[in-house]
Amino acid sequence: MMIVRKVFRNRNFILILAIVLGLAIGEQGASLTQSAVVPLLALVMTLSMSGMTTREFASIRTMPRRILVALLLNYVVTSGVFLLLGWWLIDDAEIWAGLIVLAAVPPAIAAVPWSYILGGDTLFSLIALMASYLVALVLTPVVMMIFLGVTSYNPIELLILLGQLIVLPIIISRVLIATGVTGRIVRWRNTVVNWSFFIVIFTVIGLNRQAFFTEPDILLRLSIIAVVASFGLSYVIEYGARALHIKQETVISLILVGTMKNFGLASGILLALFSSRAAIPSSIMVVFFLLLSLWLGVHFKKKA
Repeated sequence: MMIVRKVFRNRNFILILAIVLGLAIGEQGASLTQSAVVPLLALVMTLSMSGMTTREFASIRTMPRRILVALLLNYVVTSGVFLLLGWWLIDDAEIWAGLIVLAAVPPAIAAVPWSYILGGDTLFSLIALMASYLVALVLTPVVMMIFLGVTSYNPIELLILLGQLIVLPIIISRVLIATGVTGRIVRWRNTVVNWSFFIVIFTVIGLNRQAFFTEPDILLRLSIIAVVASFGLSYVIEYGARALHIKQETVISLILVGTMKNFGLASGILLALFSSRAAIPSSIMVVFFLLLSLWLGVHFKKKA
C-alpha cells in the first residue's frame, strides 16, 4: 500500500497518466471534465501561491537583473520561437491562435517545484515567477490584441478570466497565509495540485485526441516547434549561461522559468474564449515539455 500511495503522489506518474488516458479515452471522457478546467486552474494557482510569503513577494527588488533576464527569456525568446516558427509553419487560424496565447502566457507554476527537485535556485525561480505573473496582467491582453485583434475574442472576458486565474488566487493566497490556514493544508497541497493538473491535461489532450491520430501534418509541425522551444532553447540557455560562468543553480532556474509556459493557463483561456481545437498546440507542447522535465532530471543529476 505504501508503494501504491507513493506512486499515486508522484508528479511524473500523474502527468504521464493524464496524457495516456487523454489519448485512450478521448473526447467523451474529456467532455465531462471540460467545465472544471478554469475552477481547477484557479485552485492550483491559489495553492501554489500560498507557499509564497509576502516577504518573498517583496524580494523582487533584490534581484532585478536576473528577473529581467528570466522575463526576456520567457516573453521574448521562447514566445518569439512560438510566433516565428508558427508564422512559418502554421496556416491554420485556430492553431495560430493557440500559439499566440501560448506566447502570451507567463511561465509554468511547475517551474518552482522543478527548481527544487533539480537543485536550482528555488527562491529566484519563485520571485521570477511572481514578477512574470504581475507582468502578464498587462502583457497577455496586449499580445493577444496585437496578434489576434479584438474581433476574434471578447477582451472583457479575457480580463475577467485573468482576474479569476491570477489576481483572485494571489488575494486568496494572502488571506490563507494571514489566517494561518496554509499550515493546515500544506500536507495535502502538492497532491491536490498534481491531481488538478491531471484533470486539466487529461481534458485538453482528450478534447484534441483526434489531432494526434488524424492530423499528422499539424502534429509534425507543432512537434518541430515544441522540440526547438523546449530542448533546443534549453541547450542554448545552458551553453550561454556556462560561457558566462553562471552557477548551475541559476542555470537550472533560467532554463525552467525561461522555457516552460503555463500550458494549463493557456488551455483555460483557449477553451473559454476560443475552441477546443485552438488548444491543440497546448496539448502537444505539454507532452514535449514533460519529456524535457524528465530529461533535465537525468541531465543535471548526471552533471552533479
